Amino acid sequence: MDLYNPWFLLAIVSTVGLFHLEMIADFLNLSRLPKQNGDKGSEERERLVEYNTASAKVDIFRNGLSLGLLIVFWSCGGFGWLDRWTHSFGWDATRTGVLLIVVLSIVQSLLALPFEAWDTFGIEARFGFNRTTVGTFITDHIKGLILSAIIGLPVIWLIVWFFTTQELAALYAWLSVVGIGLVMSWLAPRLIMPLFLKFQPLQDGTLRNGILALAKRLAFPVGEVSIVDGSRRSTKANAFFAGFGKNKRIALFDTLLGAHTDDEIIAVLAHEIGHFKKRHVIRQMIVGFAQMAALFALLHFALRSPALFHAFGVSSPSAGMGLVLFMIVYRPLSTLLDVFQLSMSRRFEFEADAFAADAVGGASTLTSALDKLSHDQLAHPAPHPFYVWLHYSHPPLVERLRALAAHRVQPSTV
Repeated sequence: MDLYNPWFLLAIVSTVGLFHLEMIADFLNLSRLPKQNGDKGSEERERLVEYNTASAKVDIFRNGLSLGLLIVFWSCGGFGWLDRWTHSFGWDATRTGVLLIVVLSIVQSLLALPFEAWDTFGIEARFGFNRTTVGTFITDHIKGLILSAIIGLPVIWLIVWFFTTQELAALYAWLSVVGIGLVMSWLAPRLIMPLFLKFQPLQDGTLRNGILALAKRLAFPVGEVSIVDGSRRSTKANAFFAGFGKNKRIALFDTLLGAHTDDEIIAVLAHEIGHFKKRHVIRQMIVGFAQMAALFALLHFALRSPALFHAFGVSSPSAGMGLVLFMIVYRPLSTLLDVFQLSMSRRFEFEADAFAADAVGGASTLTSALDKLSHDQLAHPAPHPFYVWLHYSHPPLVERLRALAAHRVQPSTV
């Protein structure tokens, strides 16, 4: 290994540096967990501390194992060996590159599988959240694998082919990914989500009437309101919107209905409508596409640098291997871009909270709903600011409640 190779140094920072950054963030966050005082709420507090501690330990162990395996594979010439093995089939550059990426993706998925099982049947089950059966767990992964083959393989093939044969590969790849992303946003709620979740129409009643009245008053077009069988996998509650134009789907997890009042659910939905009315979804999509453009532009230049391949012990540059290696060294920049996007997302959450308070004529019902969601999910009550900065797409509960308490309702603006 050439210690003076800038790509090698960047790769070290990408792997070892970011691992330590994540570990520091985890320990700082754990240090902010509440202490045991033996008071009335001690049992519930102990459960919260144990859940967050157990989850953090799994994350640290998983990240440490991934880093260790990568360094061992790298140090033993694994990338060079893999490059030679994939080329031994005598295929063209595009098929060789796709084979390499698929093999690494399968290995990565297999390594992640025990941790997913550990999280689902270990931690989540231990604290009463899990309702996923072994059969559902296996079926979900098989469906995910099939979807990855149907959707992912053509995308990978297209990107590798562009960077193997086209001078304007970065532009073509970006346009293709943007187009596919938009199509998938439209198809996902209609074709993909129903493969994993069962949607049933919400029956007529006060809740449905309240939701439709809210949507009408806020000029939010709704195609259907559905109940999702989230309880088949977890006790955690959720709700989401999907779709474009006049075909938006409101989906409520059945666990949400069981734990919240109608007014609280309507307040949560008003928050989600706020994201659409404030154009948060479009703005985040634009930022995501801009990040994708930056990635492909940098990849274009990286593939033209033999030093990138030499840093990993690969002697023959190729688009497929270059894509894999570039994603390793791209991580520091990706982290910085993610931090920017997370910061924007947290700001949008405050705006959507304020919109919801205006929409329902007060902050009390949304405050109650957020408090229940955080309590039921054993969320960290006071996460460390550095951990929030690095990971949180939503502000901590205490900050959201403080902002709602200070908000002056303005119904005339909705």
